Amino acid sequence: MNKKQGAAERDYRLVKAVFMTLRDKGIITDEELSALKKECVRRLKPMVGELEVNSIAEEKGYTG
Repeated sequence: MNKKQGAAERDYRLVKAVFMTLRDKGIITDEELSALKKECVRRLKPMVGELEVNSIAEEKGYTG
């Protein structure tokens, strides 16, 4: 992973943490969380984050 890819992954993880907090507080729904994460992946292009968002586990709601 180069610096640009690392920065994209870091930024995605930070934004995801904020979105998860908003969902946990009931400010956004699970559907909105999913849509926001997908949009972040589209914009930031994080390597691992993209795999996470596009996985079947995400679709099925697995958290492990």
